[in-house]
Amino acid sequence: MISSPPSGDPFGAEHEALLSALRRRLRAAGWTQAEMAEKLGVGTATVKRWLHGKGISLRTLSQLCALANMTLTELAEHCAVESRPDDRLTLAQEKALTASPDLSTVFFVIVNGWPVSEAEAGFGIPPEQIVHYVERLERLALVDRLPGGRLRARLDPAHVWRREPMRRHFEKHMKHLFFKLDYGNPATIFGVETLKLSPVGVARVAERIERFRGELRDIAQEDRRASVLPGEWHAILAVACPTAPSKS
Repeated sequence: MISSPPSGDPFGAEHEALLSALRRRLRAAGWTQAEMAEKLGVGTATVKRWLHGKGISLRTLSQLCALANMTLTELAEHCAVESRPDDRLTLAQEKALTASPDLSTVFFVIVNGWPVSEAEAGFGIPPEQIVHYVERLERLALVDRLPGGRLRARLDPAHVWRREPMRRHFEKHMKHLFFKLDYGNPATIFGVETLKLSPVGVARVAERIERFRGELRDIAQEDRRASVLPGEWHAILAVACPTAPSKS
């Protein structure tokens, strides 16, 4: 493990990811710590400390990058690509994720950038269960642990859930939230339009719904930064379906 970056660390928040990527590139290039020590004229223990972020300077980092046949800039770019959230899940991951409502809740809390404690505060999941679910998500390669105990999801929040496992999960655990609403209550927020659409128009509506999801995430992030009022979780559904002609 790499220790958290000390105050004034030149690598900042990218400290751990940069060094992890560098170690992988050096191993791929065939370097051992002993060989690197001999090449740089230092002891093996010093190289080991450097590779774990202790006492390493930008100059030394550049020298290690050179051994891996890359520049410091290339290392940073490589690290950025590796750390970018994915927009794909394997079918096995999706099935495992949707097998437990609480597991999927903990994951969605992390995907949305909230501390995992929000799974208890917002959804009542016991802390000991949250610990178990986080470990499960790690084994599924769905989250990474970051310095300071933070967690990062390996999935882009804009991921489009179209496969059967998440559709079944919504059918079983989420749909009832919208059917039990009192749509006559002025406090209920909804909008509805009835339109005649060709298949091309339907496709455009589907695209607009995905853009709408992005706008909702932007609203949530701005609200989190600016609001001084307490918040609560809301489920928001955008859906389009064909209407059957009346039989009466």
